Amino acid sequence: MKKRLELLQSELNNSCDELHKIESYKINIIPDFGNESHIELKDKERGCRIYPYYFSEIPIYAFEWDDCPIFEISSTDIKKMGEIIIKWVLEKIMPSKMQAQFPEIELSELAKYYEKGDGIKGEFIESWNLTEETSNNLFSIDPDQYHFERDAIRLIKEMKEEGLSESLRIGTRLSWFILSRARRHIINDNTPHIGVYFLGNNKMKVYSNLKGTNQSLECNVQYKGDLEILVKELLKEEIK
Repeated sequence: MKKRLELLQSELNNSCDELHKIESYKINIIPDFGNESHIELKDKERGCRIYPYYFSEIPIYAFEWDDCPIFEISSTDIKKMGEIIIKWVLEKIMPSKMQAQFPEIELSELAKYYEKGDGIKGEFIESWNLTEETSNNLFSIDPDQYHFERDAIRLIKEMKEEGLSESLRIGTRLSWFILSRARRHIINDNTPHIGVYFLGNNKMKVYSNLKGTNQSLECNVQYKGDLEILVKELLKEEIK
């Protein structure tokens, strides 16, 4: 894999002299997951990861803003991809202008938020949209097997109506919903967060790790009340 990456890097260098101006330009080898080894180009908050053979014979170019995916292209056109890398990573062209120059680009939902300077807000909103979509899909597949999702969908809608999707990240860990102020989904025991587990019959278990104190309780599936009190404490935490 390293030789393939070095060959692609050499081809990129030969096609575009400006790549050396980029702040960080290196090959990352992932020992136990060869297909995830990649070339990384990064300059301040802009980046591009190139996966030459990620389950495909066509290299995948993943373009990022602050490590979040903005658009992705599969291409064998080395010269054109070098041009796109320079425009995105080095010149830091805005997503909408990139798409205007290169119509083949399909922007992610996060692109519009980052372009407006609301990247974190967009990440949080999209985490809620994805979690809601997953619950809806599971419930539609088998309402009997995934009956807990009915309560999950209802709670998500209620909390989104309260505007919480703009200030909290939501994710899943096993069968738990996890609420946090974390920039990324990875959290640990030191990360302030709230977990919600749906028990059925309009009941849920809620645990919290806030200010170094763990708390656990059971209540009805609703935002107002016990969960609201905990969320208000969580909202006092800094986003990081």
